[in-house]
Amino acid sequence: MFASVHVTGSRRGRSLSGDQFSKDLLSLARYFSPRLEMVDARTVVLDVTGLRGMWGSPRAFGAAVQRKAIEQGIHCRVALAATRIAAVLSVYGRTDALTAIKPGREATTIATLPLDILTRVANFGLQRNAAIPLEVRNRNVSLMINIFKRWGLATLGDLAALPRDALFSRFGTEGVMWQKCACGEELQPLVPTPENRLFEVALDLEWPVEGFESLASGLRPMLESLVLQLSREGVAAAVLTVRLWLVTRVWYTRTLQLPAPICDSRMLCTLLVLDLKSHPPPAGIDRVVVTAIPAPTRITQFSLFEKAIPSIEQLSTLLARLKILMGSERCGAPVLSETHHPNAFDVGPFDPTMSSAIHLEVAEQTGPIAISRRFHLPLVAQVTVDCGCPVLVSASGGIGRRSVERCAGPWRSSGHWWEQTQSVDQELSTGYWSRDEWDVELDDGSVYCIYRDRTHGEWFVAGFLD
Repeated sequence: MFASVHVTGSRRGRSLSGDQFSKDLLSLARYFSPRLEMVDARTVVLDVTGLRGMWGSPRAFGAAVQRKAIEQGIHCRVALAATRIAAVLSVYGRTDALTAIKPGREATTIATLPLDILTRVANFGLQRNAAIPLEVRNRNVSLMINIFKRWGLATLGDLAALPRDALFSRFGTEGVMWQKCACGEELQPLVPTPENRLFEVALDLEWPVEGFESLASGLRPMLESLVLQLSREGVAAAVLTVRLWLVTRVWYTRTLQLPAPICDSRMLCTLLVLDLKSHPPPAGIDRVVVTAIPAPTRITQFSLFEKAIPSIEQLSTLLARLKILMGSERCGAPVLSETHHPNAFDVGPFDPTMSSAIHLEVAEQTGPIAISRRFHLPLVAQVTVDCGCPVLVSASGGIGRRSVERCAGPWRSSGHWWEQTQSVDQELSTGYWSRDEWDVELDDGSVYCIYRDRTHGEWFVAGFLD
């Protein structure tokens, strides 16, 4: 059984901000159940399963919630149902102060509610995906509702009465999802909202510790206790902060931003030790304090049609070890730099869920798409020019000596002219460059990108088209 509580206002005309409403609502909800999920700033869902012996019937429980709300100076509507979505839709759509839906009567009770009410639950239980922005979800819901209205549907009951097979053939799983919502059927489990409290453990050492092995042996029981606290609240660690009280009587602090919420003590201990190895404290350690910022636990859904990727725990450990060996500035994924230099890039955090760190928007084409592959180091070339156009190219790297069948260009580019250039090799950085670029098709059918360095008058092969 689930109870949905929606705050409608304050008592005696008291003016409250949105944050204050949320605080009062959370205080009210946690008084009755520790398992709750925030829908929005004024609505919360409580899991009241097993509380019948304490509060009595569902209506008695709802009445107790309203009495407690009045004591706190707020007015609210309460709806109880066997599913979360039915309770939320009822508290949004019905004007009754207290609604108790009998199990099996969810679809009948919410059938008279208008279709527009679905826009209020677009971010709750239906498309819980942080990668999809809220405005995109709302836009998709509005588009779907407009289609339903053009069909002549006006209420949730009208949508629930449609044949599910026909709805799936037109809209796929999204159409079936909205019909299940209109029927009051549960789609996803409740994800408890973590309590905003500090998760922290501390350890006073008997003597100063300088070796990492001794520090790891002390961190393991600390992190086991910390993970136990997090698991009791149904959350995981998103950020870890370790503070070391040194023998020099100063604090040494390191903050570890985890790529995903982790609730594994062994994995957290490994990541902390690896981070401290790459950034060792300057003196011995007398006291260790570890603090965790919680986040909802990660739910992983595998697919039969997507390439498997390593778990986030394994990947985090691998990246931490690589940063120790190679340096943090050399481990990551390439990202575009704020410059027009063709060879410039930065290194950003590595995310295996992204197909590439550089996203290119490609228009729909009926034919094949050409891909430019650039050499890490440009190839030195000898180019014969006739009437300002290249006619013969000679270079290493399997190119040989080839005549030019067709060419396009030149495209002149330059930048960072205010910086001094020591040599041609400095063009690999974001220093000054000035060049004329050409695309040339050779007599063997291959297409290369060549350019002439206008500063030194030399020719290079930058890459080829695949």
